[in-house]
Amino acid sequence: MKPSHLLLAASFIAFAYASMAGQLSSPKRFEVNFGRDVKPILSQHCFKCHGPDVSKAAAGLRLDTFEGATKQLEDGAAIVPHNPAQSILLQRVSEKNPGMRMPPLKGGTTALTSEQIETIRTWIAQGAKYEKHWSFVPPAMPTVPSVSNPKWCQNPIDRFVLAKLDAAGLKPEPEADKDTLAMRAAQTLTGLPPTVTDLTDFRSDVKPGAYERFVDRLLAKPSYGEQQARYWLDAVRYADTHGLQLDNERSVYPYRDWVVQAFNDDLPFNKFTEWQIAGDLLKNPTNQQLVATGYVRMNLTSNEGGAIEEEFLARNTFDRVDTTSTVFLGLTVGCARCHDHKFDPIRQRDYYGLYAFFDSTQDKPLDGNIALPTPFVRAPSKEQSAELDALTTKIGRLQANVNLPSALAWFDSHRGSVPTSRDWQVTPIYTSATFDEAFDKPAPGEPGQPAATWKPLNFEVGKDQPNLIGKDNSSIYVKGTITAEKDTTITLGVSSDDSVRIWLNGKQIHSHKIGRGLNQGIDKVKAEFRKGDNELIAKLINGTGPDGLNIRLASEIDQQIENAVSAYRKTPDNRAAQAELRSTFLTAGPTSPSATEYRRLTKQKSDMEASIPMTLIAQEMMTPRPTFILKRGLYDQKGDAVDRHIPPALGSLPASTPLNRLGLAQWLVSPSNPLVSRVFVNRIWQQNFGTGIVKTSEDFGSQGEWPLNQPLLDYLAVSFMKNGWSVKKLNRMIVTSAAFRQSSRVTPQKLAKDAENRLISRGPRYRLDAEIIRDKALEAGGLLVSSLGGHGFKPYQPDGLWEGSSDPASGTHFYKRDHDQSIYRRSMYLFWKRTSPPPVMITFDAPSRDTCTVRRSSTNTPLQALTTLNETAFLEASRTMAQRIWGIPGTDEKRLDKAFDLTLGRPPKANETKILLSALARYRKIYGNDKSAAEKLLRVGDSPVKSPTVNPNLPAWMIVCSTLMNTDEFLTLH
Repeated sequence: MKPSHLLLAASFIAFAYASMAGQLSSPKRFEVNFGRDVKPILSQHCFKCHGPDVSKAAAGLRLDTFEGATKQLEDGAAIVPHNPAQSILLQRVSEKNPGMRMPPLKGGTTALTSEQIETIRTWIAQGAKYEKHWSFVPPAMPTVPSVSNPKWCQNPIDRFVLAKLDAAGLKPEPEADKDTLAMRAAQTLTGLPPTVTDLTDFRSDVKPGAYERFVDRLLAKPSYGEQQARYWLDAVRYADTHGLQLDNERSVYPYRDWVVQAFNDDLPFNKFTEWQIAGDLLKNPTNQQLVATGYVRMNLTSNEGGAIEEEFLARNTFDRVDTTSTVFLGLTVGCARCHDHKFDPIRQRDYYGLYAFFDSTQDKPLDGNIALPTPFVRAPSKEQSAELDALTTKIGRLQANVNLPSALAWFDSHRGSVPTSRDWQVTPIYTSATFDEAFDKPAPGEPGQPAATWKPLNFEVGKDQPNLIGKDNSSIYVKGTITAEKDTTITLGVSSDDSVRIWLNGKQIHSHKIGRGLNQGIDKVKAEFRKGDNELIAKLINGTGPDGLNIRLASEIDQQIENAVSAYRKTPDNRAAQAELRSTFLTAGPTSPSATEYRRLTKQKSDMEASIPMTLIAQEMMTPRPTFILKRGLYDQKGDAVDRHIPPALGSLPASTPLNRLGLAQWLVSPSNPLVSRVFVNRIWQQNFGTGIVKTSEDFGSQGEWPLNQPLLDYLAVSFMKNGWSVKKLNRMIVTSAAFRQSSRVTPQKLAKDAENRLISRGPRYRLDAEIIRDKALEAGGLLVSSLGGHGFKPYQPDGLWEGSSDPASGTHFYKRDHDQSIYRRSMYLFWKRTSPPPVMITFDAPSRDTCTVRRSSTNTPLQALTTLNETAFLEASRTMAQRIWGIPGTDEKRLDKAFDLTLGRPPKANETKILLSALARYRKIYGNDKSAAEKLLRVGDSPVKSPTVNPNLPAWMIVCSTLMNTDEFLTLH
């Protein structure tokens, strides 16, 4: 056979993958499934050169489809159904000569094992049936299986689990004791240990359903939403800074707080999805729906020198597409950015079809290194919204009592003269290569330049005039005649998006080069008007995105009066004009009890609005950008134009669905979508058991793991949808199952057959996440502050971390920690600087939040032990816990009981009591003899030491408390 023929032209490479057949048993000879048994082998060894990427199909052979694999080539077909002997694929992978065998040696992988070859042989003999990849088929409600012990089952989850255990010859473990169950459920649902009250109530509740009632109380706690939000923030890469270059702060924390509230309110996941991806496109979106679109703005941004806007537009959009695909679809579509996906049926054209949905938002590719790059909104809490509504009602009543003719007469007799304007005109748009050129280069219309072609413009002074340009790196000139009754000097108020230059009677009086939104500042410009007509020319320069101009010819109050009177005279029956005149009269008219009360209420409302944080949101452009395939993913290598569409392998958008982000979101949560419900319930399972039913929770494609228990996964996915997409119901069903309630004891038999507890042959056991470990320590020490939401806090941190990892020009170059009670808040509210995340969190495997993370790693390092033993917050928590313990009257045994309750949620065993009381006596002796060491130990942290004198009991108990916080039992869910 010639080397150029058929499979020899291919080169193969191994990718890390273990098929489920390989995990639990050898390949089955009876019924081989393509997706479960064969496709992983082909994907691992063959798809790089013979997979979905048509352009790379070596020798014209594709093994990812039946048609491609059975195609007759020069030497025959790679696969001949029912005839392994005639199938050249088997011949080549079984070839004894290494130089002729596939995959080739230069491919970087070993030959197929005999078991893998036998799996392919059996599959071909059975007809070589190609089934659609399991995750691309919408889930259907499976039949609940019969099991050996139905009485063990608490809900249908248990039947699916027990059926797997029956098949493996294993039995479930007995139910864990009450204390263990309480600690387990509280930590997985709220991220905190149960309170003493909760634990006491649960212990004393002996009626049937006690555990279910305990779980319901946990689900009703505000801490539930915080715990669920923590996982979501990893996925959407939430952080408080831009992430690149200066890595300045940006205002997005109201989005984080919205996520917490959404989980606490049990907002259905379909709405949770729609609001985040496309809340701005809903009809009359609420403030909360707009805040939710902060999801779209979570990507890293920059404004570094030399950055190219078009390049960052592509980078930002890539990030949004890849994150959305991972979070909702569980697919690694990013491979198709440069070429057709080599393992999944995602063509490059399909990737840019998804890209097109996110390619037309109004935010600028470069963020200006500011906290609030447009667009953004205020984000009031529910309480603030209610108070604002009440103030608005009171203000409205006062306005309704104003007599309009009387107000107009008063203004006619008291208001001063305001210059008038007329004959506003605009030049054509001048487009430049760069923003700098657009700002600096003069053009017709500018004083001293050739005459321009002017066109009339409906321009009103004192009012925002948006979208005058509509092009990036472009400029226009706006000209108007200003008439003054006498020579006068006026301070103009000029707002612009982005930059502006002003000429009065041919003389430049203002120039401001800036990237900003129209509502992000007013330039004060001193202008000397002569009596009569004056020519005012403004040059507006736009960098990217929206643009606009506002020129105010009077003081704010004079302009308000002028506008209100003018509007009312033009349209006296117009309600808006009437309301404006009433408001202006109460604000700027004569003093009266009503006016005084009105001014008080409006100031109160204004002050409240000013205190409400702003947050970044998404807004769609009026006209979508055209989208093109970017060759090799390069922003300046445009290929064919593409329309918005979803990959055909995943279905199609219904004809009635809008072709925008809202349509995409509606498709994601439609019953026809095969992935979203599976992907999400798998992550909830992962949260509760430590590992998902599909271990590769970030990849449900060909390179991902086949589900260990697909009937269970599909049952959860379909039930989730049928239960109204309720995340609380989903969590409740899982944590009240008999599977979850098992003891986490492991036997040698189970260690051999189910080492990773994938079959759920025992209760969950895994190292807790960084946030839970810190929060548990603070809770045990009585330090934890449970206030919800707000600006991120800066706790204890080693000196120099920020300074050593950032530009000196950065607004986050210097770390200034907080010194109030905020440092004891839950860890999810830590201020998250992407280029230098909180060190304790990183030590315990929290992600940097640069990219989407749906599955954290879990390591075990010496540095982690050094952290919990010596880091300031942990030591301080052990000291304040010691103060709580030492304050209990009675014996040391009684105090030790309390210490165990606070840390481990159970009473100590006899041998534990003996060991720790002996240690306590030893520590008392050490610190009784070394008061300076005791003083040094007790000085750690900001919280006050209650004992006025050094007492050896306090440092001794402090070490005992620290010991309990460093036990495996404290650091793990078990």
